[in-house]
Amino acid sequence: MKKRSFLLLEVLFAFTLVIVCAVPLVKQPLKLYRSELEYLEKMELERLADWTFTEIKESLLKNEILWEKIPTKNEKSALFPLSAKTIEIPGSKNKQIKRQFFLKCRGEKRGKKDEIYRQLGICIYLNESPYWYRLPIQKVSL
Repeated sequence: MKKRSFLLLEVLFAFTLVIVCAVPLVKQPLKLYRSELEYLEKMELERLADWTFTEIKESLLKNEILWEKIPTKNEKSALFPLSAKTIEIPGSKNKQIKRQFFLKCRGEKRGKKDEIYRQLGICIYLNESPYWYRLPIQKVSL
């Protein structure tokens, strides 16, 4: 009977030792998993920024953004809103990303046939995080 009374105490000590030893073993993989999710989100935001840049480039080439709205040298345009997008990362909740951009003219030059070339800086905001791109454009006469 006396040995049985200590059995419960020994089992409690064993559980305590297992828990104390298991916490450091579980802590590092969880930390690594969280950092991987953050890195995947960052990569997905960069991919979305690249995709948004191609949308802006396409709208500039199709003249959907009028030449008059494109700023002149060393000026900035107003913010252009874009539709929100959702990013999906496995093992994480889907996130809505608010998108908007502005244009900044970094340089302007006239060609031999009096055409106008502008070097645009395009700043894309995805949830307040800026991504910068450059794009040369030419004024098209219609």
